[in-house]
Amino acid sequence: MQVNLGEKIKELRKRDGRKQEDLAKALGVTSQAVSRWEANGGYPDMGMIPSIANFFHITIDELFGYNNDREKIIQEYTDKAVIMLNRDSDMTECIALLRRGLEEFPTTNGLKIHLAAALNKEGWNHRGEKPNEFWEEAASLYEDLLEYEPNCIIPLLSIYGELGEYEKAEKKAMKQPPVDMSREVLLGRILGAQKGEQYRAEAVIALLHELRLAVDDAIYENDELKKSQESIDIVLALRSLYEKVFGQESFGYHSDFCFIDMALVKLYGNQEDYEKALYYFDSAFEHYLKFRQWWEPCMRNTQEQAGQLKKKSFPCSDRFETIILKNVNPMGGKLYVCEAKFLEFAIAGFPEKIKEQLKCNPKYADNFK
Repeated sequence: MQVNLGEKIKELRKRDGRKQEDLAKALGVTSQAVSRWEANGGYPDMGMIPSIANFFHITIDELFGYNNDREKIIQEYTDKAVIMLNRDSDMTECIALLRRGLEEFPTTNGLKIHLAAALNKEGWNHRGEKPNEFWEEAASLYEDLLEYEPNCIIPLLSIYGELGEYEKAEKKAMKQPPVDMSREVLLGRILGAQKGEQYRAEAVIALLHELRLAVDDAIYENDELKKSQESIDIVLALRSLYEKVFGQESFGYHSDFCFIDMALVKLYGNQEDYEKALYYFDSAFEHYLKFRQWWEPCMRNTQEQAGQLKKKSFPCSDRFETIILKNVNPMGGKLYVCEAKFLEFAIAGFPEKIKEQLKCNPKYADNFK
């Protein structure tokens, strides 16, 4: 067993992002001694073994190469958390679960990412509260995780924006690459016709995602624009572009269509054109149902970590019907999860009479309980 002990120490140290000096200081030895162990030029005294295991938050068996179901237990925490994150609106139970997991495995970044996501989601349930302790803790976690998971920048900046910490958000955002330096765009430009076709199509989808969000933000933050016909014309043009790119079968991207239609619901509501607002609400609802029908089977699969669900868990493996997306796997892209509560947000500014009419409609009733 001792032959591999040095390699195991090195592996654990790199896993946790620790330096040789950190371990040496904790054990009361020199960093040169740790270096010798990792190079298999010597072994720690047996009396140090418990301290080494404790330093890495593992058992002695794990230190000597026996996994002791560590990964299996972490996976169980992860699977349960993913289901709760996608199913529940109240994150209390999910947060408690992940805290228990981190007490047991305090250096596991995957559990930290899920905890930050749960705190972020719960923060929306306490929007307007000052301080919002959920968002503040989530932001702290995301800051620490950025080194290991760059995608944490997205929820981190969202939280800073909601907390009004715009200077922090701007400083972080300015360090990110511009749109034209994204992975999809670069690969599509440098690769040949056949190889690059998939990446170029993926770039179209990714940029459509960002265009939808940018348009939504531009309208939402501009009182003059969101009360004008211009805003409606822009969103209708965006909707038409989505239809041309995706075709009739949009797979999980029905969520994008749902969000676009909900934007139109709010815009027509601002103009008190409730007939058209209700038309697009019905369309948003239909896209919501199609998305859930596509998405629900994913949540029944607990064998893979979040974002890595097995292909067989999806109801369909067909390709898009449009020529531009024919080489794109519908299951491989980034999706925005659509929840029933977003439908209620879309009609928040409606007169009470119309809101009650919608809530009493048997077609929508289950979503307004």
